[in-house]
Amino acid sequence: MSFYSCVEDFLERYPLDAMTDATYFTSPNDLKVMANGFYRLLPRYHFQSQGNGPMNNFLDANTDIQVGTGPSGFLFQRGASGQAPATDGSWNGNFNWIRQINYLINNARRVDVSVESNQYTGEAYFFRAWVYLNMLERYGDVPIYTEVLDTDSERLYKARDSRYDVAKFIIQDLDSAIVNLGWKNTSFATPGRVTKEAALVMKARTALFEGSWERYHGSKNTPFAVEGRDGSEFLQLVEPTIQQLIDHQGTNLFTNGGPFNEAYNQLFSQQDASSSAGVFLYRIYDVNEIVGHNFYDLVVDNAQALTWKLVGSYLDKEGVPQELSALPLDYASLNNLGENLDPRFRQSVWTPDRGPHQQIQGYGTTPSPLPLRYPQLNNVFSANYTSTGLRRWKGAILDNNEWRNGSTDEVLIRYAEGLLALAEAKAILGTINQSDLDKTVNLLRERVGMAPMSLADINSWPVNYSAENGFEPSESNIVNEIRRERLVELAFEGHRQNDLKRWAVFHQVINDWKPKGAHYQEFVDYYNDPSILEADGVNPGNTGIWALTMGEDFDIFSDGHINPFFRNPDFRSSGEGFFIEPGRVYLSPIPRNEIEVYSDAGYELTQNPGWF
Repeated sequence: MSFYSCVEDFLERYPLDAMTDATYFTSPNDLKVMANGFYRLLPRYHFQSQGNGPMNNFLDANTDIQVGTGPSGFLFQRGASGQAPATDGSWNGNFNWIRQINYLINNARRVDVSVESNQYTGEAYFFRAWVYLNMLERYGDVPIYTEVLDTDSERLYKARDSRYDVAKFIIQDLDSAIVNLGWKNTSFATPGRVTKEAALVMKARTALFEGSWERYHGSKNTPFAVEGRDGSEFLQLVEPTIQQLIDHQGTNLFTNGGPFNEAYNQLFSQQDASSSAGVFLYRIYDVNEIVGHNFYDLVVDNAQALTWKLVGSYLDKEGVPQELSALPLDYASLNNLGENLDPRFRQSVWTPDRGPHQQIQGYGTTPSPLPLRYPQLNNVFSANYTSTGLRRWKGAILDNNEWRNGSTDEVLIRYAEGLLALAEAKAILGTINQSDLDKTVNLLRERVGMAPMSLADINSWPVNYSAENGFEPSESNIVNEIRRERLVELAFEGHRQNDLKRWAVFHQVINDWKPKGAHYQEFVDYYNDPSILEADGVNPGNTGIWALTMGEDFDIFSDGHINPFFRNPDFRSSGEGFFIEPGRVYLSPIPRNEIEVYSDAGYELTQNPGWF
């Protein structure tokens, strides 16, 4: 009997190398270890040193401000059937994350309440909101789960909750996160961890997204409208949320402009974002920890190029739309535009007066074939070319050591987004005043030396705002100008497509559109002048200037702009351009396999409009 008792005691021991419900969740550190895993949800847009993941210069791909070397299949759907794919990798993946996060949230109460345990519980609420916002943007209605389900649970076949209820649930989670999280760099909100500031911006992002979606899809009676909702309930949440952030952050913005005195540009190029004012969530990279990247590639000539649509969106430096400007704007000179447009243009788009590309500080080791002040437009000499002639400059890293060895932190959520959310929400609601502009838009403009936005002036402008450019003709001037401000301030940060979708203008912006690049003549003048090329360091004996001569195999539009897709007949002057289906493109399809699994079990999972 004594032997049996010992054996029984031994069999009741918990495994030493595994987490169990009985032994875990006894300390804040247990919560931290599990929460650490959720940070894999943050996007990795850098080209990793290990070779996994796309570069983050694809963030605004599939929009009107950024294109590759050929038409994107996502935007070129003419003749597509609308059949949903069997799987998409996102539906199940997101619900796997939700199950893990629910496990932490449901067990967190077992740990004694403290500032530290609150931080990690808050992170769990933040990441559950992050996943559900991703699904809201992608699918609209989705099932809401707060429990950890087993494989035989009937709740696995729960019907899709309405997008209104999903948005309310996300707001609720973010409220829980805000209560529990610490402010940046205080207590346990240490470098790289989620902060109260980030949760406040996320709450405003969610409220603005759903509120404007309900407003514009409802007023236009699209298949994606939310019956009985006009968006005001969500839009009214934005101001108190961001006012709480303003009360804490004030006017504190990043101001270190580096050697070119370009703080807006260099905000995205800091090795340690913990001291970057206004950066609230960021991914840490450290090559010493074998977590590096090739962020350097953001401004090296490559497949992703900027479009003239973006260039045409900037105001002049006096704060006036280009069509009303009294300044001597020369569209055949990028240098002239750099001098006369909003300073954020020159801090976002490369201008050739900076000198040969390879001679800029930090680019000595770049394996670009030639020190050219204008990018190549065709791959006649090298794979390193920029199809529109418009190079990105925002986020340039001025450090030779970063090449293929990057330790620059990646900015994910920042103050500017929250400030612009407040301005847009109040403009839509019709309650915005000059004081609102001064503490939001004009705070951002002051940082770059841009003329302030005047509500009275804007309302007097005789501007025709077109849906083809992302505007709303039925809205006031100030609503449309804040849309413009959002595009300019947040360019290349991945907001453009969701903005066009929530405004219900995505199909109007894309359909029949043929992307244009810079004016061709200034490239011809540069590449066809051997003396200029030699002065920039091109050795004709080694490279063959003939290989760079422009004009032989190229097509331009009648207004002189570069045609980046000149090889494709659909994108020449007589072609039809892009096409997306207005009745389905705003939401992704529910994978067919998921619908079939429901059906086999005797339940129904509905499909999104336009898909089958």
